[in-house]
Amino acid sequence: VPSSPVFAVSEPTPEKVDDKFSMAQRIESIKTGVVGLLAGGLAITPFAALHDIAYPDDTIENSLAQWEFDSDTGALSGALFAIVYRYCVREGEEKNEMLGMGVIGAFTIVRTLGRVRVGRYCDFAPLQCGEPLGYFDWDMLQQAFFSGLESAALFALTAAAMDYCYEKGYISRFK
Repeated sequence: VPSSPVFAVSEPTPEKVDDKFSMAQRIESIKTGVVGLLAGGLAITPFAALHDIAYPDDTIENSLAQWEFDSDTGALSGALFAIVYRYCVREGEEKNEMLGMGVIGAFTIVRTLGRVRVGRYCDFAPLQCGEPLGYFDWDMLQQAFFSGLESAALFALTAAAMDYCYEKGYISRFK
């Protein structure tokens, strides 16, 4: 193989040791993803069981399968959230409570709105679904409320697990 920069091996320099995207940081991100996967899965499972099994709505045709799917996607959402949370609430920012709450809030809003289903009775362009807000009717507001509680619990409990792991030294904050 001819000498090329792709295959070149170099000695660590002080710049590479402090590199924000070193192998050590990548390993911490993988560990963070695993913590988020486990915490998110544990956090969402009872809420999904309430929503999908105990009190399913008309759109859920197979309660147990929907519960498994929601638990699995909640675990994946927890993993992705944990990685983003680690990069946002980095070393030196841990005292800024509003930053952590902002990350939780942003993920909660996106997941909540993505789970709202528009009824067949709604008109489009512009969207009109009825009382009380025109754009959102009572059914859509109820969906948003329950999905919002579920999402807030998912991401808040995942953030609490992350903070616990930071405190115990199991994972490190991004530097």
